Amino acid sequence: MNKRLYIFIFVCIAAISNAQKPIMVTGNIFDSETGEPVSEVHIYIKDGKTGTTSDSKGTFSITLNNLNDTLFFTHVRYNDYMLVVYSSDFQAQILLEPRINMLPDAIVKPVVNISKGMLLDVTDYYFHGDSIIYSGFCYRYNKHSNPWIIMISPKGDTIFTYCVGKEGHFYEDCFGNLHYLTDDTAYQMVLSNDSVYLDFPTNIDEFLEVMETCKFTIGTKALLSQYTNKNQMLIYYYTDIITYETEVFKIITDEIKLNMLAGQNLFFAMGCPPNEHDLRFEEMMYNPVFAPIIKTKDTISIINYTDSKVEWYDTLFNYLGEEIIYFQNSKFCQDEILVDKVSGRVFAVYFRNGKTSVKEIFIHSGTTGKEISIPDFFWIENIKIHDNQLFFLYRKQQTGDLRALYRMALE
Repeated sequence: MNKRLYIFIFVCIAAISNAQKPIMVTGNIFDSETGEPVSEVHIYIKDGKTGTTSDSKGTFSITLNNLNDTLFFTHVRYNDYMLVVYSSDFQAQILLEPRINMLPDAIVKPVVNISKGMLLDVTDYYFHGDSIIYSGFCYRYNKHSNPWIIMISPKGDTIFTYCVGKEGHFYEDCFGNLHYLTDDTAYQMVLSNDSVYLDFPTNIDEFLEVMETCKFTIGTKALLSQYTNKNQMLIYYYTDIITYETEVFKIITDEIKLNMLAGQNLFFAMGCPPNEHDLRFEEMMYNPVFAPIIKTKDTISIINYTDSKVEWYDTLFNYLGEEIIYFQNSKFCQDEILVDKVSGRVFAVYFRNGKTSVKEIFIHSGTTGKEISIPDFFWIENIKIHDNQLFFLYRKQQTGDLRALYRMALE
Protein backbone atom coordinates (compact mmCIF):
# COMPACT_ATOMS: atom_id res chain seq x y z
CA MET A 1 0.00 0.00 0.00
CA ASN A 2 1.58 3.26 -1.09
CA LYS A 3 1.85 6.51 0.90
CA ARG A 4 -0.95 8.19 -1.04
CA LEU A 5 -3.40 5.43 -0.11
CA TYR A 6 -2.46 5.69 3.58
CA ILE A 7 -3.21 9.42 3.53
CA PHE A 8 -6.55 8.82 1.81
CA ILE A 9 -7.59 6.22 4.43
CA PHE A 10 -6.52 8.53 7.28
CA VAL A 11 -8.58 11.43 5.91
CA CYS A 12 -11.64 9.22 5.49
CA ILE A 13 -11.38 7.88 9.05
CA ALA A 14 -11.03 11.43 10.42
CA ALA A 15 -14.02 12.62 8.41
CA ILE A 16 -16.16 9.71 9.62
CA SER A 17 -15.04 10.32 13.21
CA ASN A 18 -15.92 14.02 13.03
CA ALA A 19 -19.26 13.34 11.37
CA GLN A 20 -20.29 10.94 14.09
CA LYS A 21 -19.36 13.20 17.00
CA PRO A 22 -22.66 14.15 18.69
CA ILE A 23 -23.59 17.82 19.04
CA MET A 24 -25.52 18.75 22.18
CA VAL A 25 -28.00 21.64 21.93
CA THR A 26 -29.60 22.94 25.13
CA GLY A 27 -31.61 26.05 25.89
CA ASN A 28 -34.72 27.73 27.20
CA ILE A 29 -37.85 28.93 25.42
CA PHE A 30 -39.76 32.03 26.50
CA ASP A 31 -42.89 33.91 25.46
CA SER A 32 -41.69 37.15 23.84
CA GLU A 33 -44.73 39.02 25.18
CA THR A 34 -44.71 37.91 28.81
CA GLY A 35 -41.18 36.54 29.30
CA GLU A 36 -42.67 33.37 30.83
CA PRO A 37 -41.28 29.91 29.98
CA VAL A 38 -43.15 28.00 27.27
CA SER A 39 -43.70 24.27 27.82
CA GLU A 40 -44.66 21.57 25.30
CA VAL A 41 -42.85 23.20 22.39
CA HIS A 42 -42.02 20.57 19.76
CA ILE A 43 -38.36 20.75 18.69
CA TYR A 44 -37.19 18.65 15.73
CA ILE A 45 -34.81 18.45 12.77
CA LYS A 46 -36.38 18.77 9.34
CA ASP A 47 -36.51 15.43 7.52
CA GLY A 48 -35.03 13.76 10.60
CA LYS A 49 -36.31 11.42 13.30
CA THR A 50 -34.73 13.34 16.19
CA GLY A 51 -37.16 15.38 18.27
CA THR A 52 -38.04 16.50 21.80
CA THR A 53 -40.33 18.87 23.72
CA SER A 54 -39.67 21.62 26.25
CA ASP A 55 -40.49 20.98 29.91
CA SER A 56 -42.53 23.09 32.34
CA LYS A 57 -39.60 25.53 32.73
CA GLY A 58 -39.18 25.95 28.96
CA THR A 59 -35.95 23.93 29.04
CA PHE A 60 -34.99 21.52 26.25
CA SER A 61 -32.06 19.34 25.22
CA ILE A 62 -31.48 17.62 21.88
CA THR A 63 -28.56 15.80 20.27
CA LEU A 64 -27.64 16.38 16.60
CA ASN A 65 -25.26 14.57 14.28
CA ASN A 66 -24.14 17.46 12.09
CA LEU A 67 -23.27 21.11 12.37
CA ASN A 68 -25.44 23.58 10.44
CA ASP A 69 -28.52 21.42 11.01
CA THR A 70 -31.71 23.45 11.32
CA LEU A 71 -33.93 23.04 14.37
CA PHE A 72 -37.64 23.79 14.10
CA PHE A 73 -39.73 24.96 17.06
CA THR A 74 -43.52 24.62 16.82
CA HIS A 75 -46.39 25.25 19.23
CA VAL A 76 -50.09 25.70 18.58
CA ARG A 77 -50.14 29.11 20.35
CA TYR A 78 -46.94 30.52 18.78
CA ASN A 79 -45.44 31.31 15.40
CA ASP A 80 -42.94 28.74 14.13
CA TYR A 81 -39.25 29.40 14.76
CA MET A 82 -36.10 28.10 13.04
CA LEU A 83 -32.56 27.93 14.44
CA VAL A 84 -29.35 26.96 12.63
CA VAL A 85 -26.85 25.21 14.92
CA TYR A 86 -23.41 26.50 13.98
CA SER A 87 -21.25 25.19 16.85
CA SER A 88 -20.96 22.23 19.22
CA ASP A 89 -22.31 22.44 22.78
CA PHE A 90 -24.78 25.07 21.54
CA GLN A 91 -26.89 26.98 24.10
CA ALA A 92 -29.95 28.85 22.87
CA GLN A 93 -32.39 31.35 24.35
CA ILE A 94 -35.53 31.27 22.20
CA LEU A 95 -38.28 33.94 22.21
CA LEU A 96 -41.48 32.72 20.57
CA GLU A 97 -43.97 35.22 19.17
CA PRO A 98 -47.60 34.49 20.18
CA ARG A 99 -50.04 34.08 17.32
CA ILE A 100 -52.00 37.32 17.01
CA ASN A 101 -55.39 35.67 17.38
CA MET A 102 -54.24 33.88 20.55
CA LEU A 103 -53.23 36.95 22.59
CA PRO A 104 -55.16 37.32 25.89
CA ASP A 105 -57.26 40.41 26.44
CA ALA A 106 -55.62 43.00 28.68
CA ILE A 107 -57.47 44.34 31.70
CA VAL A 108 -58.94 47.77 30.98
CA LYS A 109 -59.76 50.27 33.74
CA PRO A 110 -61.53 53.64 33.47
CA VAL A 111 -59.19 56.65 33.30
CA VAL A 112 -60.06 59.97 34.99
CA ASN A 113 -58.55 63.41 34.33
CA ILE A 114 -58.00 64.70 37.87
CA SER A 115 -56.40 68.05 36.93
CA LYS A 116 -59.19 69.10 34.56
CA GLY A 117 -60.17 72.74 34.94
CA MET A 118 -56.91 73.81 36.60
CA LEU A 119 -55.66 75.76 33.54
CA LEU A 120 -52.22 74.40 34.42
CA ASP A 121 -49.82 72.67 32.05
CA VAL A 122 -48.61 70.05 34.53
CA THR A 123 -44.89 69.23 34.39
CA ASP A 124 -44.53 67.10 37.55
CA TYR A 125 -46.45 65.91 40.61
CA TYR A 126 -45.80 64.46 44.05
CA PHE A 127 -47.95 62.75 46.70
CA HIS A 128 -48.00 64.40 50.12
CA GLY A 129 -50.20 62.21 52.27
CA ASP A 130 -53.59 62.14 50.55
CA SER A 131 -52.91 65.46 48.80
CA ILE A 132 -51.12 66.05 45.49
CA ILE A 133 -48.52 68.73 44.79
CA TYR A 134 -48.31 69.89 41.17
CA SER A 135 -45.75 71.95 39.32
CA GLY A 136 -46.52 73.58 35.98
CA PHE A 137 -47.19 76.65 33.92
CA CYS A 138 -50.32 78.73 34.24
CA TYR A 139 -51.19 80.57 31.03
CA ARG A 140 -53.05 83.29 32.89
CA TYR A 141 -49.62 84.76 33.68
CA ASN A 142 -46.57 85.71 31.63
CA LYS A 143 -43.30 83.79 31.67
CA HIS A 144 -41.91 85.98 34.46
CA SER A 145 -44.72 84.81 36.77
CA ASN A 146 -44.22 81.09 36.10
CA PRO A 147 -44.02 78.22 36.90
CA TRP A 148 -46.19 77.48 39.92
CA ILE A 149 -46.34 74.91 42.70
CA ILE A 150 -49.87 74.05 43.81
CA MET A 151 -51.18 71.64 46.43
CA ILE A 152 -54.63 70.12 45.94
CA SER A 153 -56.60 68.27 48.63
CA PRO A 154 -58.20 64.85 47.91
CA LYS A 155 -61.51 66.67 47.33
CA GLY A 156 -59.93 68.97 44.75
CA ASP A 157 -59.68 72.07 46.93
CA THR A 158 -56.58 74.26 46.50
CA ILE A 159 -54.52 74.28 49.71
CA PHE A 160 -51.83 76.71 48.52
CA THR A 161 -50.22 78.21 45.41
CA TYR A 162 -46.62 79.35 45.14
CA CYS A 163 -44.85 80.99 42.21
CA VAL A 164 -41.44 79.35 42.14
CA GLY A 165 -40.12 81.29 39.13
CA LYS A 166 -37.82 78.47 37.91
CA GLU A 167 -38.78 75.35 36.00
CA GLY A 168 -37.90 72.17 37.86
CA HIS A 169 -39.14 68.84 39.18
CA PHE A 170 -39.73 67.15 42.53
CA TYR A 171 -37.20 64.78 44.09
CA GLU A 172 -37.54 62.76 47.29
CA ASP A 173 -34.23 61.76 48.84
CA CYS A 174 -33.46 58.56 50.74
CA PHE A 175 -34.24 60.29 54.05
CA GLY A 176 -37.78 61.19 52.94
CA ASN A 177 -37.07 64.90 52.36
CA LEU A 178 -38.69 66.59 49.38
CA HIS A 179 -36.62 68.81 47.06
CA TYR A 180 -37.26 70.96 44.01
CA LEU A 181 -34.54 70.58 41.39
CA THR A 182 -33.88 73.17 38.69
CA ASP A 183 -31.17 73.17 36.02
CA ASP A 184 -28.58 74.64 38.39
CA THR A 185 -29.92 74.46 41.95
CA ALA A 186 -31.45 71.95 44.38
CA TYR A 187 -33.83 73.42 46.98
CA GLN A 188 -35.33 71.64 49.95
CA MET A 189 -39.09 72.14 50.08
CA VAL A 190 -40.39 73.05 53.53
CA LEU A 191 -44.11 72.23 53.74
CA SER A 192 -46.67 73.35 56.30
CA ASN A 193 -50.42 72.81 56.43
CA ASP A 194 -51.16 75.65 54.02
CA SER A 195 -47.88 76.95 52.57
CA VAL A 196 -44.47 76.02 51.13
CA TYR A 197 -41.13 77.73 50.75
CA LEU A 198 -37.78 76.72 49.27
CA ASP A 199 -34.68 76.62 51.47
CA PHE A 200 -31.06 75.41 51.59
CA PRO A 201 -30.10 76.05 47.94
CA THR A 202 -27.32 73.69 46.77
CA ASN A 203 -25.44 73.32 43.50
CA ILE A 204 -27.36 70.75 41.48
CA ASP A 205 -24.30 68.70 40.44
CA GLU A 206 -23.01 68.47 44.01
CA PHE A 207 -26.46 67.50 45.26
CA LEU A 208 -27.03 64.74 42.69
CA GLU A 209 -23.51 63.37 43.10
CA VAL A 210 -24.35 62.56 46.71
CA MET A 211 -28.10 61.95 46.80
CA GLU A 212 -28.66 59.93 43.61
CA THR A 213 -26.48 57.12 44.96
CA CYS A 214 -28.51 56.78 48.18
CA LYS A 215 -31.45 54.38 47.81
CA PHE A 216 -32.89 54.19 51.33
CA THR A 217 -31.99 54.22 55.01
CA ILE A 218 -32.56 51.67 57.77
CA GLY A 219 -31.82 52.95 61.24
CA THR A 220 -28.37 54.54 61.10
CA LYS A 221 -27.39 52.76 57.88
CA ALA A 222 -27.77 54.16 54.38
CA LEU A 223 -27.83 51.86 51.34
CA LEU A 224 -25.88 53.36 48.43
CA SER A 225 -25.00 52.31 44.89
CA GLN A 226 -22.09 52.80 42.52
CA TYR A 227 -21.59 51.90 38.85
CA THR A 228 -18.15 50.95 37.45
CA ASN A 229 -16.68 49.38 34.30
CA LYS A 230 -18.81 51.43 31.91
CA ASN A 231 -21.92 50.68 33.98
CA GLN A 232 -21.51 46.90 33.61
CA MET A 233 -20.82 46.43 37.31
CA LEU A 234 -23.24 47.64 39.97
CA ILE A 235 -22.05 47.75 43.58
CA TYR A 236 -24.47 48.11 46.50
CA TYR A 237 -22.93 49.01 49.84
CA TYR A 238 -24.15 50.36 53.15
CA THR A 239 -22.55 52.89 55.42
CA ASP A 240 -23.26 53.93 58.99
CA ILE A 241 -24.12 57.64 58.92
CA ILE A 242 -22.73 58.08 62.46
CA THR A 243 -19.51 56.03 62.43
CA TYR A 244 -19.00 56.15 58.62
CA GLU A 245 -18.17 52.44 58.63
CA THR A 246 -18.83 51.04 55.15
CA GLU A 247 -19.34 47.48 53.90
CA VAL A 248 -20.02 46.07 50.44
CA PHE A 249 -23.46 44.45 50.32
CA LYS A 250 -23.86 43.09 46.80
CA ILE A 251 -21.98 43.21 43.48
CA ILE A 252 -23.89 42.56 40.25
CA THR A 253 -22.05 42.24 36.94
CA ASP A 254 -22.89 41.58 33.32
CA GLU A 255 -20.14 39.05 32.62
CA ILE A 256 -20.80 38.86 28.89
CA LYS A 257 -20.43 42.59 28.34
CA LEU A 258 -17.43 42.77 30.68
CA ASN A 259 -15.71 40.20 28.47
CA MET A 260 -16.67 42.22 25.39
CA LEU A 261 -15.21 45.33 27.00
CA ALA A 262 -11.99 43.50 27.85
CA GLY A 263 -11.58 42.44 24.22
CA GLN A 264 -12.38 45.93 22.99
CA ASN A 265 -9.86 47.53 25.37
CA LEU A 266 -7.21 45.06 24.22
CA PHE A 267 -7.92 46.05 20.61
CA PHE A 268 -7.68 49.77 21.41
CA ALA A 269 -4.45 49.15 23.35
CA MET A 270 -2.88 47.86 20.14
CA GLY A 271 -2.91 51.37 18.70
CA CYS A 272 -6.45 51.76 17.40
CA PRO A 273 -8.02 54.60 19.39
CA PRO A 274 -11.83 54.65 19.35
CA ASN A 275 -13.45 56.99 16.85
CA GLU A 276 -16.82 58.71 17.04
CA HIS A 277 -18.56 55.70 15.50
CA ASP A 278 -17.02 53.37 18.12
CA LEU A 279 -18.22 55.60 20.95
CA ARG A 280 -21.78 55.76 19.60
CA PHE A 281 -21.81 51.98 19.19
CA GLU A 282 -20.57 51.61 22.75
CA GLU A 283 -23.43 53.75 24.07
CA MET A 284 -25.95 51.51 22.32
CA MET A 285 -24.34 48.22 23.32
CA TYR A 286 -23.51 48.82 26.96
CA ASN A 287 -26.73 49.72 28.73
CA PRO A 288 -26.26 49.91 32.52
CA VAL A 289 -26.83 46.81 34.61
CA PHE A 290 -30.45 46.94 35.76
CA ALA A 291 -30.98 45.43 39.20
CA PRO A 292 -33.03 47.88 41.32
CA ILE A 293 -33.07 47.44 45.07
CA ILE A 294 -36.24 48.24 47.01
CA LYS A 295 -37.39 48.14 50.61
CA THR A 296 -40.95 47.04 51.33
CA LYS A 297 -42.02 46.65 54.95
CA ASP A 298 -39.46 44.29 56.57
CA THR A 299 -37.83 42.99 53.38
CA ILE A 300 -35.10 44.25 51.07
CA SER A 301 -35.43 42.92 47.52
CA ILE A 302 -33.08 43.07 44.53
CA ILE A 303 -34.93 42.61 41.24
CA ASN A 304 -31.97 41.43 39.20
CA TYR A 305 -32.77 41.61 35.48
CA THR A 306 -29.16 40.73 34.56
CA ASP A 307 -29.08 37.38 36.40
CA SER A 308 -32.82 36.66 36.04
CA LYS A 309 -33.63 36.40 39.72
CA VAL A 310 -35.14 38.23 42.66
CA GLU A 311 -33.21 38.09 45.95
CA TRP A 312 -34.51 38.78 49.44
CA TYR A 313 -32.78 40.09 52.55
CA ASP A 314 -33.96 41.16 55.98
CA THR A 315 -33.43 44.68 57.30
CA LEU A 316 -30.09 43.60 58.80
CA PHE A 317 -28.95 42.73 55.24
CA ASN A 318 -29.01 38.98 55.94
CA TYR A 319 -29.74 36.72 52.93
CA LEU A 320 -33.20 35.10 53.00
CA GLY A 321 -33.50 33.44 49.60
CA GLU A 322 -34.00 33.95 45.87
CA GLU A 323 -36.22 32.89 43.00
CA ILE A 324 -35.82 32.80 39.22
CA ILE A 325 -37.75 35.45 37.26
CA TYR A 326 -38.83 35.37 33.62
CA PHE A 327 -41.00 38.44 33.03
CA GLN A 328 -38.01 40.64 32.12
CA ASN A 329 -37.29 38.40 29.10
CA SER A 330 -40.17 40.05 27.25
CA LYS A 331 -38.87 42.38 24.55
CA PHE A 332 -41.49 44.90 25.68
CA CYS A 333 -40.36 44.97 29.32
CA GLN A 334 -38.72 48.29 30.24
CA ASP A 335 -35.88 49.00 32.65
CA GLU A 336 -38.32 50.56 35.09
CA ILE A 337 -39.84 49.40 38.37
CA LEU A 338 -42.74 51.17 40.09
CA VAL A 339 -43.27 50.87 43.85
CA ASP A 340 -46.48 51.83 45.63
CA LYS A 341 -45.19 53.23 48.93
CA VAL A 342 -48.64 52.99 50.51
CA SER A 343 -49.57 49.39 49.66
CA GLY A 344 -46.05 48.03 49.10
CA ARG A 345 -47.01 46.58 45.70
CA VAL A 346 -44.34 46.45 42.99
CA PHE A 347 -44.92 46.69 39.24
CA ALA A 348 -42.95 46.11 36.05
CA VAL A 349 -43.54 48.46 33.10
CA TYR A 350 -44.16 47.33 29.50
CA PHE A 351 -44.24 49.43 26.35
CA ARG A 352 -45.44 48.37 22.91
CA ASN A 353 -46.59 50.37 19.89
CA GLY A 354 -46.71 53.62 21.86
CA LYS A 355 -48.89 52.21 24.66
CA THR A 356 -47.89 51.50 28.26
CA SER A 357 -49.04 48.71 30.55
CA VAL A 358 -47.98 47.33 33.95
CA LYS A 359 -47.81 43.94 35.67
CA GLU A 360 -47.61 43.42 39.38
CA ILE A 361 -44.48 41.58 40.52
CA PHE A 362 -45.13 39.22 43.43
CA ILE A 363 -41.77 39.75 45.10
CA HIS A 364 -41.67 36.55 47.18
CA SER A 365 -42.34 34.26 44.21
CA GLY A 366 -40.89 36.20 41.27
CA THR A 367 -44.13 35.73 39.30
CA THR A 368 -46.33 38.47 37.84
CA GLY A 369 -50.01 39.28 37.74
CA LYS A 370 -52.18 40.05 34.75
CA GLU A 371 -51.26 42.82 32.38
CA ILE A 372 -53.08 46.09 33.06
CA SER A 373 -53.21 48.32 30.02
CA ILE A 374 -53.73 52.08 29.90
CA PRO A 375 -56.35 52.31 27.12
CA ASP A 376 -56.48 54.95 24.38
CA PHE A 377 -53.44 56.88 25.68
CA PHE A 378 -50.25 56.89 23.63
CA TRP A 379 -46.79 58.10 24.72
CA ILE A 380 -47.74 58.92 28.29
CA GLU A 381 -45.25 60.53 30.69
CA ASN A 382 -44.17 60.31 34.32
CA ILE A 383 -46.05 57.20 35.41
CA LYS A 384 -46.35 56.54 39.17
CA ILE A 385 -48.39 54.26 41.43
CA HIS A 386 -49.84 55.47 44.72
CA ASP A 387 -52.38 53.80 47.02
CA ASN A 388 -53.41 51.18 44.42
CA GLN A 389 -53.93 53.82 41.73
CA LEU A 390 -51.88 54.47 38.62
CA PHE A 391 -51.11 58.11 37.70
CA PHE A 392 -49.58 59.58 34.56
CA LEU A 393 -49.21 62.82 32.59
CA TYR A 394 -50.63 63.13 29.10
CA ARG A 395 -51.13 65.78 26.44
CA LYS A 396 -53.29 65.00 23.43
CA GLN A 397 -51.04 64.67 20.42
CA GLN A 398 -51.04 67.48 17.84
CA THR A 399 -53.33 69.70 19.89
CA GLY A 400 -52.92 72.78 22.01
CA ASP A 401 -54.39 71.04 25.06
CA LEU A 402 -52.64 71.37 28.40
CA ARG A 403 -50.72 68.45 29.81
CA ALA A 404 -53.01 66.92 32.45
CA LEU A 405 -52.70 64.40 35.28
CA TYR A 406 -54.75 61.21 34.91
CA ARG A 407 -55.65 58.49 37.39
CA MET A 408 -56.65 54.85 36.90
CA ALA A 409 -57.60 52.37 39.64
CA LEU A 410 -55.58 49.13 39.81
CA GLU A 411 -57.89 47.14 42.08
